[in-house]
Amino acid sequence: MKCGLCQNCNLLTIYTVPNVPVFQNKVYATVDEAQNIMTGNVKLVMCSSCDFIFNADFDSKVMSYDAQYQNEQAHSHYFQRYLEELVELFAKKRFNEMKIIEIGCGKGYFLEVLRENGFDVIGFDPAYEGGSPYIIKDYFSDKYSDLNADLIVLRHTLEHIQNPLRFLHSIGSAVGYRGMIYIEVPDFRWIIKKKAFWDIFYEHCNYFSLASLGSLFQKSEQGSLFSNQYIYLLSDLRNLRDKAKPNTTSPPSTSQLKKQLNFYQGFVREHPGMLIWGAGAKGSTFVNLTDVNKEYISCLVDINPKKQGRYIAKTGHKIISPAQLADFEGGDILVMNDNYYQEIQEQIKGKHFNIYSLGAI
Repeated sequence: MKCGLCQNCNLLTIYTVPNVPVFQNKVYATVDEAQNIMTGNVKLVMCSSCDFIFNADFDSKVMSYDAQYQNEQAHSHYFQRYLEELVELFAKKRFNEMKIIEIGCGKGYFLEVLRENGFDVIGFDPAYEGGSPYIIKDYFSDKYSDLNADLIVLRHTLEHIQNPLRFLHSIGSAVGYRGMIYIEVPDFRWIIKKKAFWDIFYEHCNYFSLASLGSLFQKSEQGSLFSNQYIYLLSDLRNLRDKAKPNTTSPPSTSQLKKQLNFYQGFVREHPGMLIWGAGAKGSTFVNLTDVNKEYISCLVDINPKKQGRYIAKTGHKIISPAQLADFEGGDILVMNDNYYQEIQEQIKGKHFNIYSLGAI
């Protein structure tokens, strides 16, 4: 096996988790359906040359995105503010003067925010469910080269692509390597720093640091977003390398991930009946690794209406709405993303719950 970015054969296995759902962001109508989903293994390996990390056991053929896939975060006020900051960044870069293509636009929320702010943007996503005339339900390819984009936007798409450098070159080729590209992905160094085992899952077949993402381009602008959980890169497509350049950064230590998992398995056992706030990939991963037999966690809470009343993959824990907390006399709530802690605290004010943040325990 070789590194997909630099073709180096010296790969180090740094983290493994067997038998996890292949989709953490899919929710299901019944417990039986949820408990009979396909699973796969996470085997993260790191390239000794360019710092790229990927799941050596990932199989792209089992990935099928459909209406059951729900990853929209825009119901959160905090997330909306983050998108507003991103729009401000785009305006500062004068992207509002460019023709933009967003590849992997999902439900289209960010695209609509851009259009409301005067940006000329068209989206591509084969799993798009809505009726926007500005979103094409297809994969972007050279058959759309006549759109003549000045900027390609890839927000939280590249971590789902098994051969990211080949994918970037396919985009570059489709547009004649003309214009700029904006890439945004989770930061693996943040995951390691926070010991966030719940942020490693099958859907993300690769993981980037600022160093490994930057190694794909001859020169670029980079930065952090969303309280440092995300990193971004902005570059001219002509700067895309044929092979990632070597990095000299020290490899991340993943030993604390297993220790953190052991701690939270004990924490869940010591707080029977607790609720998990957040039924996205973080919540699904956390519950599957800490309460696989559905013995201690009562359910998950989520503000996304399309998740409520449904069940998460593999364990079959139910997802409820915040309004349904009225059915509980109290108890413990564990918030899966620290960024949302304060707004969740406001929602349960006056109720008899003990609320915990993953970043503060």
